[in-house]
Amino acid sequence: MVESSNLPDHYNDIDKIYDEIWSRLKIGKKDRNSEFHQCYVASTGNEFPSVRTVVLRHVDKDQLTIGFHTDIRSHKINEIKYKSNVTVLLYDHASKIQLKINGIAEINHKNANTKAIWSNIRDFSKKCYLVKNAPGTESSTPTSGYPEQYEDILPSPEELESGYQNFTHVNINIKAIEWLYLHQNGHRRAKFTISKTNIDKQWIAP
Repeated sequence: MVESSNLPDHYNDIDKIYDEIWSRLKIGKKDRNSEFHQCYVASTGNEFPSVRTVVLRHVDKDQLTIGFHTDIRSHKINEIKYKSNVTVLLYDHASKIQLKINGIAEINHKNANTKAIWSNIRDFSKKCYLVKNAPGTESSTPTSGYPEQYEDILPSPEELESGYQNFTHVNINIKAIEWLYLHQNGHRRAKFTISKTNIDKQWIAP
């Protein structure tokens, strides 16, 4: 049997689990080497559910929101417009911690939020929004999607600004978080249901 001293502080403390969740999310946003830096976002498609990898770009514990950036022409935007309910999945292999976050996605495009975010994005990232066709457009040849003149170079700051028209920030208003911690002593799972006035914390069976 594993000694209790080898167990993390949050093992049997649901309040510490909640704090641990937000600590890890904040690190995931800032540290590209964190396993929470990338996450999986699932939305409702016309025929099948859709899931894709995105980079965690926004975390706000006070507002209970997380977010990511994408192209306004992407399929995920159309799916969010169709149904704004989304699920975000994160998993840290080393720590054996999984988070499943349910929320309502809000599309920000050409507004005060996106202007502020765009002004702080690196030029290399801005180039991603210069692709000619919508992400997912079929092609007869391998393609990066960039206009030919930008294929192998970083455009000037002035040229990069045209990518702003495609830039979108998706903000997710969190409604519930499920925590799963895998441990040989016994797994731990908890659910946090969020309303306007309360955060309900509940242990659930793994």
